[in-house]
Amino acid sequence: MQISAPSVSRLHAEIDLAPDGSLRLRDLGSTNGTRINGRSVRRTEAILHGDVIHIGEVELLLIERLGQITAEAEAATRIGLPAGACAAPIHVREFMQLLDQGLVHGFQQTIFDRQGQPFGSELLGRGAHPGMGRSPAELFALAARTGEELRLSQLLRETSFAEAAEAAMQGPLFFNIHPLECNPPEPLLEQLGRLRGRYPDLELIFEVHEKAITDLDRMAAIRAELSSLGIGLAYDDFGAGQARLQELIEVPPDYLKFDITLVRGLLGPESPKYRMLASLNQMIQTLGIRTLAEGIEDEATAAACREIGIDLYQGFHFARPVPILGEQ
Repeated sequence: MQISAPSVSRLHAEIDLAPDGSLRLRDLGSTNGTRINGRSVRRTEAILHGDVIHIGEVELLLIERLGQITAEAEAATRIGLPAGACAAPIHVREFMQLLDQGLVHGFQQTIFDRQGQPFGSELLGRGAHPGMGRSPAELFALAARTGEELRLSQLLRETSFAEAAEAAMQGPLFFNIHPLECNPPEPLLEQLGRLRGRYPDLELIFEVHEKAITDLDRMAAIRAELSSLGIGLAYDDFGAGQARLQELIEVPPDYLKFDITLVRGLLGPESPKYRMLASLNQMIQTLGIRTLAEGIEDEATAAACREIGIDLYQGFHFARPVPILGEQ
């Protein structure tokens, strides 16, 4: 395969099909090197579906047509530039630099009470590498591709906590975790213990997505550890999936955030969605749990949520995410 680029050597790298059907990549002593998912290839290494390969500075994506078994294995595999590569580069090298150098900033989105007064904030994060976008969705897509989800989540959390303390932020500060961090939870809890010792004055609320609540005993242990650290608990995105009620009874949180799909499109008291949300809200508040509607983008939705009696409000209608320490 010929690649016309100044960073690519005449004979740069070699891809072989091994006897076991796997693909193997080795560098042929190139000037600018060969990398797999940001790692330099120093010997023959296996390459797999989804791997990002750098031939010099040229990015390639390996796509294996899974399930397509033929007599000729070569026919089931392609390697080439990903669709739209010029407009949306994969940026694995830049992403690894972002992690190594901590190139992220903390953001926050204000949460309001029923009277329209600021109540607290959700801590967020954005990328700050000059060679790539700032979107957290883009960052976590790269993290999933390179197996660095936990490292990215930890970096964003450490940065937002540090900047929140520097800004002397008041009120409850909600922060997210990656679902993988609950399995096992010990590294996450160790990090939270260190951060709590470093920032004792922050009022922290641990947000956990319902997809991460798969083991009630484990969730109860996490809840107990959070309580010992003086950190509250919120169930995030309630209603996005199974929305099981057992967790609310056996491991009750301090807050419950209704998923955006339950909040959008509230058409009035006679609509099924309105009645369902009103019933859920009343039941959850009866358990002593404060409710929060997120994703509110217009006054009509805000008014419907106030009529229902939801406690707290978050969304672009009230405030957009902004840098914790001012314009970055």
